[in-house]
Amino acid sequence: MDCTRVYMLACDHRWQWEEWCDAQGIARDRVAEVKRLVYDGFLRARAASADVRTHGALLLDSTYAAGAVASARAAGISVGTPVEKAGTFPLEWEREPFHKGLEGNSFVKVLVRYRPEWTAEPKSAQMKKLLELQAWCRHAGTTLLVEIIIMRRTEEEQEFEETGRPALLAGLIRESYAAGLVPQIWKIEAATTAGGAAVIDRAIRERLEPRQLILGKGADTETILRWFAHAAPLQSTAGFAIGRSVFWEPGTDFLKGTSSADEATATIASRYLALVEEWKRREGAVA
Repeated sequence: MDCTRVYMLACDHRWQWEEWCDAQGIARDRVAEVKRLVYDGFLRARAASADVRTHGALLLDSTYAAGAVASARAAGISVGTPVEKAGTFPLEWEREPFHKGLEGNSFVKVLVRYRPEWTAEPKSAQMKKLLELQAWCRHAGTTLLVEIIIMRRTEEEQEFEETGRPALLAGLIRESYAAGLVPQIWKIEAATTAGGAAVIDRAIRERLEPRQLILGKGADTETILRWFAHAAPLQSTAGFAIGRSVFWEPGTDFLKGTSSADEATATIASRYLALVEEWKRREGAVA
């Protein structure tokens, strides 16, 4: 996987769909239909864009999207799956052994949660697992993508977004490097200011190889474009890994029966392509 430029459509969400389906009285197994729509939307975007064919990537889960993952591998698409059990700290594997089913992936994604006040023992256990995963990826020749989620607790929201989270992210990245964890890609919550983005960038660039992707958090387009404006000038940024902002509305409309599969697929493709074009425009402005 070429990590210098990545336009990732991220659709490995599991518990979010399960909660929504339960609340709507919709069978959970229908989530697989939405995953296929996302895959079909990606294919449509890929057919329309040389940039997607070259730099596009798909993040899908094996729980609801195993068929789409197999189809993506067969089509030569850069595709990856998560290994973490959703919503846990410290890190727990989704399956045992953790690498079951990862063969054939272009990349592997793992999400980790972090708060500085957590005790040393669980943080150490989490790092041990991450290093085990990194060793497997290096042996298999598979790109490792580490996503970091820093939760806000008692901090004031604006201060946390502008300076608190960037400082904590930078600190955790440096701790990871010191422990020997050096993934090819960090999947990062975007900074709301240029200064905060620079703090994260400096930490990432303390090693030569790693790059970062900006994740979407289900944000609206205006917010995402502000994040892009801060991220595009950074040397470490390779692109984005965005999902719910692209597929959630068309996916839920489809499951509720208010749109057809073709309409949902078309919307997913067009929203994803719009992000690709916007990222390219930001890169061009920097260049």
